[in-house]
Amino acid sequence: MAQYHPERVSAAASLNTPLCPADPSVTPAERLKAEPRFDYQLYFQKPGAAEAELEKDLERTFKIFFFSSGEAAKRPAVSTAGVCARGGLFVGLPEQIPRSSVLTEADLQYYVSQYRERGFRRPLNWYRNGEANWRWMCSRPTAKLLMPALMVTAGKDQVLLPAFSKGMEDLIPNLSRGHIEECGHWTQMERPAETNSILISWLRETHKKAGGVKVAPKL
Repeated sequence: MAQYHPERVSAAASLNTPLCPADPSVTPAERLKAEPRFDYQLYFQKPGAAEAELEKDLERTFKIFFFSSGEAAKRPAVSTAGVCARGGLFVGLPEQIPRSSVLTEADLQYYVSQYRERGFRRPLNWYRNGEANWRWMCSRPTAKLLMPALMVTAGKDQVLLPAFSKGMEDLIPNLSRGHIEECGHWTQMERPAETNSILISWLRETHKKAGGVKVAPKL
């Protein structure tokens, strides 16, 4: 949104996910194959397979998904690499998975209720639309992102490594950074106070540099 419709965005912040510009010479599938930890996205491409696995036991699915970096040593680890070869994302994991401290029972039941009604097909289709998105992005003019932006990285994220954000300053001249070392993939759930502190500090500084918000006079 910020890259292709900058007129609609004043500033942009990202948690863990770096800006990865489209490369016309490399297809999305080739790019995913080059990074083994993204193999789960290749597994998601076959309609029906991932839906069946993720929807089989919704409580188990969300208990597996959500966990903090501090709990990683105490619970079965889900690997996002080698998913296609072993035939599923959860293959080899026990049936009984403890609920993480970052996921309340109320939140768990809310997720379960929503996905019991709607299923996983639509969110999985986002991954399946990767090539169409790539072709569209390759057709757009390329330019640097000139608005204020914030990149927050997490030291214990096993999928979106902080190293993936290297070089973003070349694409975003006005880039600020925040980093939480003892934090995994679900930054806003695992470290809400630190995340809010980074966001609020950056927003205040961005607001200050912009000279404050101009309020239109009452009519």
